[in-house]
Amino acid sequence: MPSTDERLTLETRLGDAKLALHRLEIGQSAVTLSYDGESVTYSGADRSSLRAYIRDLETRLGFRRSSRPRGRGVIFG
Repeated sequence: MPSTDERLTLETRLGDAKLALHRLEIGQSAVTLSYDGESVTYSGADRSSLRAYIRDLETRLGFRRSSRPRGRGVIFG
């Protein structure tokens, strides 16, 4: 489990990432996230990458068990 400072940083990044995804979903052409002196710009085509980043942050915060989405089994019947 992350320390209190690390948790605060991760929660801030998660909030920023969710807001960025929301902006893409409502039609903004590109969003930029900045952390640790670096910037990453996501466009509409990068939604899956941004969602993966959100899943990773949620996993690191303990909101998910795995950063990988669960596979869906196929049932024949």
